[in-house]
Amino acid sequence: MPPISEARQARRAAHWAARQSRQVELRGPAGLVDAWLDRSRAICKADPELWNDLARTLENWTSRHDGSHGA
Repeated sequence: MPPISEARQARRAAHWAARQSRQVELRGPAGLVDAWLDRSRAICKADPELWNDLARTLENWTSRHDGSHGA
């Protein structure tokens, strides 16, 4: 039997994979983005210092694409 931490990690990975599949099935690419944003929020809740890193990542991505797609 695997250690508790490995079992927990496997369950968590399965949970997120199933959630991602459901989101993609329901909403296509936008659902995939929602699934990743949900996962990133969960990670940040576990380690609040990561919110700034996530914010900078999204800011950089947005600045690269802002205005280029008529948004």
